[in-house]
Formats: sequence, C-alpha cells, structure tokens
Amino acid sequence: MPKVLVSGVDLNYEEVGEGAPFIYIAATRFDSAKAWVAPMRERATGFRVILPDPRGMAGSAHVSSIRPSDWIDDLAGLLDALSISSVHLAAETLGTRIATRFAADHPDRVATLILNAPIAYSSPSGDAQRAAALSEQRKRDLEYHHGSDWEAVNAFYLGLHAQPAFHEYFDLRAVADRVPAPVLVMRGDVDDPVHPIGHAVELHARFPRSWLAIFPNTEFNAIRGRPEQAWSTIREFIAASGGGSGRG
Repeated sequence: MPKVLVSGVDLNYEEVGEGAPFIYIAATRFDSAKAWVAPMRERATGFRVILPDPRGMAGSAHVSSIRPSDWIDDLAGLLDALSISSVHLAAETLGTRIATRFAADHPDRVATLILNAPIAYSSPSGDAQRAAALSEQRKRDLEYHHGSDWEAVNAFYLGLHAQPAFHEYFDLRAVADRVPAPVLVMRGDVDDPVHPIGHAVELHARFPRSWLAIFPNTEFNAIRGRPEQAWSTIREFIAASGGGSGRG
C-alpha cells in the first residue's frame, strides 16, 4: 500500500504490472484500490496499472469534507509524484466523473479516457437510492474497504453527494465537449437508477471523439461482468487511438 503526500494529505495507491501507465479509479464507497489488484494482475498485462484511493476513502487519509476540485488536484499531484506526464485514464461509476473532469481540465495529461458505467450527473433517484438504509452485508463491505471508521467515511460520501457544488462541478454534460482525448464509454445493458444507461449514451454523443460499447445481458459494470470482452475492447480502442503510448 504505497502512499504519496499531496497537498499535505496522504494518498494511497496500489500498483500492478509494467508498461504504459494506466490509471483506474473506482471511487465508490463499496470499492477500493486493494479490491482491484488481483483482477488487474490477471487482465491488464502490458500496462503499469495504478489504482488510487481518492482522498477521504479507503486507504487514503479520511477527512470530513473536501472541495470537489480537490480530487482533480490530487490526481494531478499523484501523477507528478510518480513522474508520469500522460496516462491512459480509466474509471468506473463515481470515478468516471473524476476522470472526465480531469481530462477536460488537464488535456495534455490524458492519452485516452475509458469510462466504465459512467454517471454523467446527479439525479434525485440515484441520490435517494444512495441514502437508503444499509443492509448488514453492505455494512461489512464498507468496513472491508474503509476500515473501522467506515461510518464516518460513509457520512463523508453521502455528505459530498448532498452538496450543490458537487453536483455542479461534476456535471459532465458541461465539460464533455472539452475532452480532446479519444474516449471509450462502456456499460452493460441492464439499466438501474444509480448508473442509468442513458448517461453512457448521452456522453458518447457529447464527446468529440468516442466509442460506445454496450454489453448484452450484463449489469452496469462491464469490466466486472464481462472482463474478457471488456479488456479486448479496451486494447482494441487503445491500439486504434495510437497504441500503448501513455508516457512515463
């Protein structure tokens, strides 16, 4: 569990493999960098995969609040600390909002952008489902990913989603047309209110250069639900976009 100090805050990340730099951001409360080590070791051969935990979550410093832009600044600081100038930037769900905003604000640092089950903007139905009571299994999941103070992390996560500034800053409809990098949007075809399939379709239409891959009979997370097919699509996309050339 290596850490780097960015703006006075300890940020945790995991690293797997060798090759072109490839960042994958999960950034959900039911996930963490450590949970992706084994799948990336199995599937992402040929890449130097870096798996960051965002500030406030999992292995990174737990805080009570942040500015939405802190996550973007932290990602830039992580790349600086690791001496990476440009990267294949991939993410899922909430992480896709971080990755897309970063690609819009730091276009020279993103070789390709890969969005798995994107959430383009906040919606009342999605926020209501996030705030629903947790099952005992969900509580155990939170403890596994975030540790004994998981309740504070959960409160941080829900509190961030309740901020109007968060909704505005991470509304990808406002920034998608500023992303010059080639974009791959992926999703399973089973709809749900937290990760609406319509968001994937809308973003595909808004990005200047994008592919859309919808996987049949698959829930929202295509990389988990269809790993072989998803990674085949990712490799084809990166090759078509100029090869394996994130710059280290």
